Amino acid sequence: MNPIIHILGYLFHYANRDIPLIAKQEFYELKQKLLKKYGTKVGQDIQHIKKDCYSCDATGWFSNEWKEEPCWNCMGTGVYEEFWTKLDKYKLGKFTFHNPVERIYKHSKSFSEEIKPNIEGYISHKRPKYRVGTECAWWLFLFFDRKTFLKRFGKTGYPSHKRTPLVFLGNLIFRIRCFRWRDLFPKKVSQNSYSDLYYTDEELPF
Repeated sequence: MNPIIHILGYLFHYANRDIPLIAKQEFYELKQKLLKKYGTKVGQDIQHIKKDCYSCDATGWFSNEWKEEPCWNCMGTGVYEEFWTKLDKYKLGKFTFHNPVERIYKHSKSFSEEIKPNIEGYISHKRPKYRVGTECAWWLFLFFDRKTFLKRFGKTGYPSHKRTPLVFLGNLIFRIRCFRWRDLFPKKVSQNSYSDLYYTDEELPF
């Protein structure tokens, strides 16, 4: 196996679990680009997303002390939003990834006559320890999207004391940027400050 593809597989596997929020959109664009270039397409899946309406607790009805009526937020269906997304499935190294291709809001047989919907709801990932996922994401940006790296790196900090190299460096840059350097220098006292003012008995305001 090509070592570059093997390493990319590991980097995306961990980065996909802890994407930097400050560069989330750029990460998905980079992921789509690199999967098409280095990954091997192995099939397609369909993901079904159904969001219940919280305004009516998914009942479709809104009630108060005066009356009961169909929920305006979901039009009485109890479902706020529902859609199906076609995903291209790629193999990169030893890991499998998805790229979204098409989304529809009304299910049709032609959309899935060859592909049976097999992903229900959003895919959840467990975040790796010590910000390893964020570390991998910054390395991907550094090598494959230098513009985003220079634009976003060091613009946010992480509270954890256990950090990997790039996360540590980014946190340090963030702290330096946020430090109030002006507080290191003595403040100039205005000549018209209140401490320099005094009144005579005839000038007292009361």
